[in-house]
Amino acid sequence: MDRSNHLTLRLTQASVGTEKHWAKNMSHFRPAGLSDEDSNSDDWYSDTPSRKHYNTVNHEQNYRKQIEANLRDAINNSNNVNKVDEIIRSDLNNNVNFKLDSGWTPLLHACFDAQYTIVKFLLDKGADPNLHSDSVTPIMVTCSNNTANNETIYNIITYLIEKGSMLNIGDKSGQTPLMRAISSGRVDVVKKMLEYKVNIEMRDRQGWTALFWAVHHNQPDILEILIDHGARMTEVDKSNRTPLEIAYSHEYHNIADLLKKHLNIETKNDDLDNNSFLNNQISSWHDYYPGVKEGERLNYITEIPHLLYGMNCEKLANVIIQNGMDLRTFLLLEEEDMIKLGIHMPYERQRLKNGLRNFHLRGWKLNAVSGLYARKAENFCVLDCLTTLGTHLQQIYILEATLQYYLRAYSRIQNQIKYEPPDSPLLAKMKIAGKKMLTNINCIRREIKNMKNILTKISRSNPQPADLIKEKTAQEIAIGYVTEVMFVCSLGILVYNAKNIITSFLYK
Repeated sequence: MDRSNHLTLRLTQASVGTEKHWAKNMSHFRPAGLSDEDSNSDDWYSDTPSRKHYNTVNHEQNYRKQIEANLRDAINNSNNVNKVDEIIRSDLNNNVNFKLDSGWTPLLHACFDAQYTIVKFLLDKGADPNLHSDSVTPIMVTCSNNTANNETIYNIITYLIEKGSMLNIGDKSGQTPLMRAISSGRVDVVKKMLEYKVNIEMRDRQGWTALFWAVHHNQPDILEILIDHGARMTEVDKSNRTPLEIAYSHEYHNIADLLKKHLNIETKNDDLDNNSFLNNQISSWHDYYPGVKEGERLNYITEIPHLLYGMNCEKLANVIIQNGMDLRTFLLLEEEDMIKLGIHMPYERQRLKNGLRNFHLRGWKLNAVSGLYARKAENFCVLDCLTTLGTHLQQIYILEATLQYYLRAYSRIQNQIKYEPPDSPLLAKMKIAGKKMLTNINCIRREIKNMKNILTKISRSNPQPADLIKEKTAQEIAIGYVTEVMFVCSLGILVYNAKNIITSFLYK
């Protein structure tokens, strides 16, 4: 073997060894743009710090980064097809689908920069239109571009689709190419995708369909197109919100009007007037105590609108209040009760049921049930006592409803619990929940006892205020009448005697 062939063989072996060493070491690294879910589980057990591996391949990393920088410069700055072809042939071993240092392919970079000429060249050269990086495909990158002109984006999307780019696919957040095109306001791209029968009811991780994205990004033209293609307008997301409610939350009145037009909902100007009485009802301290107003029973009806607002069900306030429902009945509503009330939409009933369930399952903070016990080192007045007692009375009222809710749920799973083993997680959770409930009840009992002692001391040590106005008893009223009669009679006798004295004096 001559010297030149021997040198060539040595260089080839060194290059192969370097590539194997780089591949072994780079298993501990995450190229930019890739998520932790894509990690290589074969090397999780390595005890060698990743920093040392990084130092051993530092030169190789810099070389790969330089290649990617040169490629991006050729794509973005000069739009030089020949330069891109040269880099692919010489630096990427003519592999058009080679993943660069960031994890992106040349096609992803070309789509990101919206360079149609480069995109067409790479696709014609054999680039895979569905090869992704961190679940993001080239068509998703193109649809997210909101700076390039519409014609360029439309041409790139059209060519990607012709080359077999998948449309009914989502990234790790569930966002589809259609959703990204909607967020960028690409009307023509949306129309093009709809021509290829794209699924407009696919949902992302928050439960949004394409119509939700059109509402959220205030795209009335795209919204009209989606509705014309049969997009469902009454769906709810994972937060139990409808597209109409999202439009109201953003104050997109044009979007709201468009949805109401297609939902055949008439705009009523008196909606706020109908709900205003609920917001204007201010409870006095009397409302916390049953029996203060004779013949009335405590119902806490003014709390219902606030709970409905927290459950995103404030539109049901009129239906519930007009049926004369008290708070306890509201907290124990079931599916059949909601139907009888006139709540016909399934998603509204489901949202209300979820809200009631979360209300009953939500834990109470210690400060909420400790009352004045937590302020025992502070000074407080009689008004503080009245407010705290009223709060505890309301808590007992709610605890009673919650206990009924739990007992009702327990009766439904009672047969299932019979066959649970002693160490069952279900039984353990129920015991923990029961202990927490007893803790809350005992805190309230202790607080009521403390309040009774305080009020007893106040009544014994403090005289009645001088300006205290009380209702007179029957005895006091009778004594008052007798006193007035005696005063009038005495005054009459006095006047009669005075008259006789004056008359006799004048005659003399």
